Amino acid sequence: MEMTEQKQTQRQNNFPKIHVKWIRGRETVECHRPKTFLNLGQRGSGKSSLLEAIASEYPKIIDMFGSHDSEGLAWCRSPFKDSVLFIVGDSVKISSEWPSIKVSELSLKDFQDYDIITSVHAFYGNSEEEFKGLNRILGILYQRTHWNEPWFLMVREAANFIYSRIKLTKNQFEAKADFIYLLREARHMGYAIGVDTIRWTAIDVEIRDVSDYTFLKSMGRKGLPPDLRFIYRYINPYSMMRMKPNQFVLITDSGAIGIGNSDYPAWHKEEKEDLVNELGIELQHGPIPDYGNERRNTVSDFEHVEIVKKYAELKSMQKVAKALGRSPATVKAHIDVHEGYEKSLQPCPKCSRVS
Repeated sequence: MEMTEQKQTQRQNNFPKIHVKWIRGRETVECHRPKTFLNLGQRGSGKSSLLEAIASEYPKIIDMFGSHDSEGLAWCRSPFKDSVLFIVGDSVKISSEWPSIKVSELSLKDFQDYDIITSVHAFYGNSEEEFKGLNRILGILYQRTHWNEPWFLMVREAANFIYSRIKLTKNQFEAKADFIYLLREARHMGYAIGVDTIRWTAIDVEIRDVSDYTFLKSMGRKGLPPDLRFIYRYINPYSMMRMKPNQFVLITDSGAIGIGNSDYPAWHKEEKEDLVNELGIELQHGPIPDYGNERRNTVSDFEHVEIVKKYAELKSMQKVAKALGRSPATVKAHIDVHEGYEKSLQPCPKCSRVS
């Protein structure tokens, strides 16, 4: 669904502006293209609010990899609060004025009808369920093979992306390689990506090199890393140490350097706010499903349910095994477990965990 002219005008009038004055070279910051934005700065330097200002230039915002304080819920009080979709974990029941969908039921078309799609830590039973949910969401986003307008994917905490992929790959190097792959391929899928990081050296050089725009916020006493100190020829080092949260230095991929400031998003989460309670969101946490182990190809609770349903339909373990790509022995083991609970008049825990 493309942004209408009316909605585009509304966005321009209500969302924060970014202002840049060029001091070496000149370039247009293309916030209507699938570009990569990297924000570097110490804690409290305004990285997250700048990322929201950049994101608000795009017609659709997908805000997933955030901190534990659920700052992504702040979109619910933005000018587009009427077009927010929550993605929640399978162990959580949610009651709120905003629509929601279980992560196991999510498909790419569910992203079409909303301006903001967010998934926060509070919507999961624990960090492991959250990371597995984020991996599923990312897998669905990879299915986008053509596009008419770019969507903005916010990675407020780069470390959370890496941790989620480690849960899948069990290997830090593979997880970082996945991140690099996403940044390199994002433009082909129509995604602009915004990434926050505290330390320049905390991310691989490949990630830094693929960024179209690098925003430098207040650096504090640490200052710039060696490969960026050439900027001190243009900007006073002391002023970079003490920049206000709305100020930044911008370096583009073409080598242009600018100084600027961004309007503070009126909806941005403040440090001590509890947005879950403030927004009247009620959460009930139940048992966390077994998602299986992809590396070991073990059966998840969801596949267990599928096995039971198929067996009730086909009445043949061989046919179920063929339909689901499992061995007859695996199918038999799960049917036996399920029927054992039925015979004892107890609910099957695997079925119960996924309702």
